[in-house]
Amino acid sequence: MGDLFDIDEIRGTVADFCLFLWNREKKEFLGRGRRSWVEITVFYIIFFGILSAFFISTIVVFHKTIDDVEPKLQGDSSLLGGNPGLGFRPMPDFKTTLIRASTDSMTIEAYVNNINKILQKYKNQTNTVDCSSMNETRPLARDHCYFNTSALTEHCNEENGYGLKDGQPCVLLKLNKVFGWTPNPWTKMEIQTDFRVPSSIKDVYSPSQIWVHCHGENAGDVDNLGHATEIKYYPQQGFPVAYYPYLNQENYTSPLVFVQFRNLTKHVGLMVECIALDRNIKVDKKDKEGSIHFELLVDL
Repeated sequence: MGDLFDIDEIRGTVADFCLFLWNREKKEFLGRGRRSWVEITVFYIIFFGILSAFFISTIVVFHKTIDDVEPKLQGDSSLLGGNPGLGFRPMPDFKTTLIRASTDSMTIEAYVNNINKILQKYKNQTNTVDCSSMNETRPLARDHCYFNTSALTEHCNEENGYGLKDGQPCVLLKLNKVFGWTPNPWTKMEIQTDFRVPSSIKDVYSPSQIWVHCHGENAGDVDNLGHATEIKYYPQQGFPVAYYPYLNQENYTSPLVFVQFRNLTKHVGLMVECIALDRNIKVDKKDKEGSIHFELLVDL
């Protein structure tokens, strides 16, 4: 045991450590005298003071470049880009884009709650104006258009499980907000020669809205979706241009569209694409710009 622990060596080590903590003869604490401690304290006060001042100044300069209303980067320079995309609901599980109408009450309830969560935001609309008679954009407006959810939910509503209970699913569409983006509709003459616009829209076209069109992605999907007249849009087949541009108006609410598929072939999985039609919207399936994809399945 004596070979393992040398008492004199341990005592010497402890004595050296105590001397380092406080040297009575030299009046030093942790190896530094009073003058040394004063100098190093003053140095670090000045050092951290300058560092803090530099940090604060950069924050102040940064905030000077930020506008309370407009983002610094807009359009194609922003992270979101200048091209609005489409979003859809219900999608309670973000891992899948399948919407399945079935007899499973819990599944239906999850879809219903997912749509209700979106519509809840439209119950108390403030700082609004009635835009129902406006057919043009409002580039200088600081208020925003009131959105009538009663017209939206006349045929697709919580009572009928947004069509899922009857095998006629309703899908809620919304155009994503992009600050300052302004629609540029075709005229009635221009629309007739544009290959991107389906003939079913050309016949009834009006430049007062951003039209949406949903269709099957493949020939088999088109056949099983039913005739185009059996795909209904509420309250209209598009987003009124009077809601645009979005300028960060207080409590802004985007317009919504319900698309209802009323004659789907049962027990067949269908791939559906919906696109937004405007000269200022680039539709790119690969990058999912200006369009949205989901699957439908009716198992009733």
